Amino acid sequence: MICMERRRFPVVIGGPTASGKTRLAIEVALFLQKEFGLQAEIINADSVQMYRDLKILTAYPSEEELKQVKHNLYGILDAHELSNVVSWLEKARSHIDRIKKEGKVAIICGGTGFYIKAIMNGISDIPKVPDDFRKNVLARFGKIGRDAFFEELFAIDRYSYQTLNKNDTQRILRAYVIASFTGKPLSEWWKTSQKMNYDALSFILLPNKEEIHARSASRILQMIQKGAIEEVSEFNKRYPNYNGPLCNVIGYKEISENASVDEIHIRTKQYIKRQSTWFRNQMKFAKFLHGFGDNKEILDKVCKYITILDNI
Repeated sequence: MICMERRRFPVVIGGPTASGKTRLAIEVALFLQKEFGLQAEIINADSVQMYRDLKILTAYPSEEELKQVKHNLYGILDAHELSNVVSWLEKARSHIDRIKKEGKVAIICGGTGFYIKAIMNGISDIPKVPDDFRKNVLARFGKIGRDAFFEELFAIDRYSYQTLNKNDTQRILRAYVIASFTGKPLSEWWKTSQKMNYDALSFILLPNKEEIHARSASRILQMIQKGAIEEVSEFNKRYPNYNGPLCNVIGYKEISENASVDEIHIRTKQYIKRQSTWFRNQMKFAKFLHGFGDNKEILDKVCKYITILDNI
């Protein structure tokens, strides 16, 4: 007997960049519709795809993909708005609750591991930081520069200073904001995290290293062909001297500084390695899929797994 209620638990699809998460999420949604007559909606769990700018560089879903399945939390932020796991989690939970209430299935899809882990394990009850305070921090970042700002982070949150990449603008801003506003570093807040009231079917794509590096290199060239250079040029015209969260998008700095495509590829490989390591260490409760999301064998495994669980 098929347990209809169980299938309405969220389906989580994560993995490193270029692993085919979006395609798999869409195919799972189409499978649920065809096989069980259930509608599904996708909820974005990729921090940079929450922004409406730089769609080529952020591998934003295509118009065709957006038409196939309803997508939520894509392109909702302006270039200067700061995003963080707390605000994302609030929005994501609201969509999950609505989708479940409507008798649909929520598919959470993205490569920002901390977002995905938060929806599963929860986060600590960090006080809400006023927008004015965040804006003042961002202004200070722009005034004193990245290096000096990063050194200030050392004084208030040594753990974040030691573990974050200095070029990860969004995360160093968040760590600085929380530590300076609350007087307590993020690592201390994380120790008091509480589990959320969600169960889920979790899948993490982890393709072979050589294969994903080859695919990411091909995707970078496709982005260039689609107009990534022109996209960055137009963006910089709209936002002169931009120093906001999108500076961390791979390719933005390199294109802005006329660097080679090889440099974008090197940075992408480094990012894939960090993501893959994080997912292996932090998402041990998930089912790991050693292939790409657009591979039929991978899709069949996911669909079979969902079907088996629903018949327990």
